[in-house]
Parts: sequence; C-alpha cells; structure tokens
Amino acid sequence: MFAILTKTFNYLQSTGVLAAGIAFILAVWKAALPLAQAHAKTAQEKSLLTAIEGLVALNAQVAALSKQGRFDAVLNGALTFASDRGYTWAKSDLIKGFIEGIYQEYKRSGKDIAPVATTPSSDVVEEKPEVDAQSTTDNTNAKVDTSKSDSTDTVESDGVDDIKQLEGEVEK
Repeated sequence: MFAILTKTFNYLQSTGVLAAGIAFILAVWKAALPLAQAHAKTAQEKSLLTAIEGLVALNAQVAALSKQGRFDAVLNGALTFASDRGYTWAKSDLIKGFIEGIYQEYKRSGKDIAPVATTPSSDVVEEKPEVDAQSTTDNTNAKVDTSKSDSTDTVESDGVDDIKQLEGEVEK
C-alpha cells in the first residue's frame, strides 16, 4: 500500500501535476480569502448597523437625556456591541459616522423623537416682574406700560452722546 502511494506521488511530481495542483489551490485560496473576509465584514457591518438603528430608536424616546447624552448612550452601546463580537475594524470615529447618518435618516423618516426635558437648575433664580407701586395705590383707570423696560437695562447707543449723558449722571 505504501509502495502504491509512493509511486503515485512520484508520478504526479514528475509530470508536474502535483506542482500545478498546489499552485491552483494556493491561487484559489488567495482569491477566495479576501472575498470571504469582505463577505464576513459586510455581514458584521449589517449587524452593527442594525444594532445602531435599534439603539438610536431606543434612545430617541428618552426625554431625560440631552441630545449629546443620547448620542453618547448610542455610541457606548455600539462600541460595547462591536467589542463583544470582536469587530476590531469598528473604531469610534467610524461608529460616530454611522450613528449620525442613522439618526438623520431616523429624523427624515418622521419617526417620533422625544423632546429633551429641560429642568431649571437649582442655582438659577427665576425673575418675577416688579409691580409698579403707583398702579396698585391709584384707583384711576391708568394703564401701566410694562412693555418698555427701564432705560438703564438696555444700551442702544451711537457712543458719543451716551458717554456724555453717563458722565453727567455720575457728576450729579
């Protein structure tokens, strides 16, 4: 049995069929490997894009997050998804571009996006309009003009006249 295999190998080697067969296999491998890798990457891109679409749709409904907070939540989720599956080609900048494109498509399609809920900070003081003391004590039907603000609040000037006016007020 071993003698038959040796004679067959020697025959294939002497005729060049063995070398041609090995060269053919290497050529097919070299041509097929990039195609297989491209197909695998395309499948990975599709699964990543599907995951990002889901994350965008999910986070677009969270009113408690700011727009940047929503973007960051989708980015973190997408990066986690990519690293869990071993997508080494999925870098942060690429994923950011995917997220922006998917979010813009989400907006264009007219899907519901929750408005950002804004709550005033505790250090912000809410201004209440001052009530004119004369209007409360006067029983006449005179109206108080609240549309004009105090002249010291707004500054509209050509420059020279206002400086002279301010200098005159300081001297008084």
